[in-house]
Amino acid sequence: MRVAGQATSGVMKEVVMAGEYQEMEIDFAADNPGLTLFHCHQQFMALFKYV
Repeated sequence: MRVAGQATSGVMKEVVMAGEYQEMEIDFAADNPGLTLFHCHQQFMALFKYV
C-alpha cells in the first residue's frame, strides 16, 4: 500500500526491499489457513497462525 511514505497501487510482489529505517505498509489476503512464516533476511522472523 505504501513504500517509504509513497502510495502504491496494483503492485503485487512476494518480496520487497526495504532500506534502512524505511517503512512498508502491506495489504494481503489471508486465504490460506495455517502457519505462515513472515521474515526479514537481516533482522527478524515471525510465525503467524491464520485460523
